Amino acid sequence: MLRSLLISLFISALALVDESAAQKPVDPYGEIGITAGYSYYIGDINPYKHLGPRKKFAFGGLYRFNLTKRHAVRLHAKRLHVEAYDSDNEDPDLVNRNLNFRNKMTELAMILEINFYEYRLGRIGTGFTPYVFGGLAYFNMNPEAELDGAYYELIDIHTEAQGATGYDDPYGRGHLAIPFGLGLKAGFGKRLALNLEWGIRRTWTDYIDDVSGQYADPSLVRDNAGLELAAELADRSLEPMGPDGSNIGLLRGNPENRDWYIYTGLILSVRLGEDGNGCWK
Repeated sequence: MLRSLLISLFISALALVDESAAQKPVDPYGEIGITAGYSYYIGDINPYKHLGPRKKFAFGGLYRFNLTKRHAVRLHAKRLHVEAYDSDNEDPDLVNRNLNFRNKMTELAMILEINFYEYRLGRIGTGFTPYVFGGLAYFNMNPEAELDGAYYELIDIHTEAQGATGYDDPYGRGHLAIPFGLGLKAGFGKRLALNLEWGIRRTWTDYIDDVSGQYADPSLVRDNAGLELAAELADRSLEPMGPDGSNIGLLRGNPENRDWYIYTGLILSVRLGEDGNGCWK
């Protein structure tokens, strides 16, 4: 429901682009800034909780080019950290599965921002606006799991026997996402701006958490990875759920749903240059 609301807001705000194109032209200007906040994810190990216990610090930098008073283009780079534990869930099946992960990701994105009100730093009456945004992002990931106090990189362990005959191909580190969300912009004086932003990323991977398909035979997982510990990292359930006393062939995750990740944070930016006539207004 929340995602549908955001999409509706973004589509509504697109109408403002036509209005902005009809405005008297204004001199475009740039900003550079930094951002800090927290990140989390929604997926197989955290299916529902947007304000769960595993929010992690995230940060980044950006360049924004204000095209008109209504819209701007932004380039940003972010360092994000997401994690989740089955033990945090109330669903007994998830608790029994007993998986966990963390993933430290780097994101590069190009974003279109659409302001609801006319906005221009340094001008009286145009220093505040809500906005929506959408764009395209590339992110690099490296899921890890904790076992007995140590962390193990999962991408090359192939916990669902990826790469073995009859199984899916191994997943990669680099993926695309569609970021979209909403925020508030406020200008302070002639140069400074502070934004509050919440944005969700729609991805095309189900492996941010390294959980998607079925349990494979532990011996196959072990032999496929060439690591004795691989089978233990793949199946950590407290009790097997299958009638034969194992989990082989049972769903380990939900392959129909892709993973999402979210960033909420503050952006502090500084305007570059001057107005077109060489002085601040």
